[in-house]
Amino acid sequence: MTDSSSPWQFGVSDFSASEPLQNGELITASGLDFIEPGLAKAAAMPEEDFLTAAARLRTAGVPVLSANWFLPPTLKVVGPGVDDTKSLAFLKLALGRAAHLGAKAVVFGSPGSRSIPTGWAELEAREQMIRFCRMAAEVIQENDFGLRIAVEHVNHTETNFLNTFGEALAITREIDRPEIGLAADFYHFAMEGEGSDVMREAADLICAVQIADPDGRCFPKPDADIPGIDVFFQHLAGIGYRGGVSVEATVGEDLAADCAAAARFFETHCH
Repeated sequence: MTDSSSPWQFGVSDFSASEPLQNGELITASGLDFIEPGLAKAAAMPEEDFLTAAARLRTAGVPVLSANWFLPPTLKVVGPGVDDTKSLAFLKLALGRAAHLGAKAVVFGSPGSRSIPTGWAELEAREQMIRFCRMAAEVIQENDFGLRIAVEHVNHTETNFLNTFGEALAITREIDRPEIGLAADFYHFAMEGEGSDVMREAADLICAVQIADPDGRCFPKPDADIPGIDVFFQHLAGIGYRGGVSVEATVGEDLAADCAAAARFFETHCH
């Protein structure tokens, strides 16, 4: 396990070939603290298979601190294809499964769901996004799920909406629900060339943190020189963030070796 003197726990998000629901035991045995499975994948599983996987992780003592990959790309939250009935049904199922796994945050990147279609007004898309997030907040509140949606800034190569942390912060403040917070992702900060000092304005909202080495979007290695990452961690410490920091990155040839290298990286950089 990583250094217990850190205010954070360290884990692995669903991305590339990481498959945390299947590989949870390997990830924690390799020195990390928790997993962040893809919620759209978990929601698509037959109920019996999902419950079996959740029970297996619980028996193995693998904590699920958060989930990512919130929505399947076919479920649109902006544009002409929005269907509130479908959205609500998905939210009830998926957020219920996130709560069952023990997650405290669900990272809302989902570029395929929230990208603005050509010819659609950004103002309308913004209003749709706000309405969807408030709908999610109602589901969380009504069912006492004990988790928050973490709206994520996703860089311009993946979506055309809410690319910067500043933009995600502004819409989250407008949504104005305690169930809706923010994700801070070092990779997207780097891709947009945005300074991570903007996190100082969001101390009450950040409820999930993701990182990757932007050079190849890979797992961080102990000897890697990653410009800006120590400042990123300093800002997180400065705002009093307590929670998970997960690696959302491309898996190399050996997931266990990647996880072990990331654990050593965190020990070096996150005292």
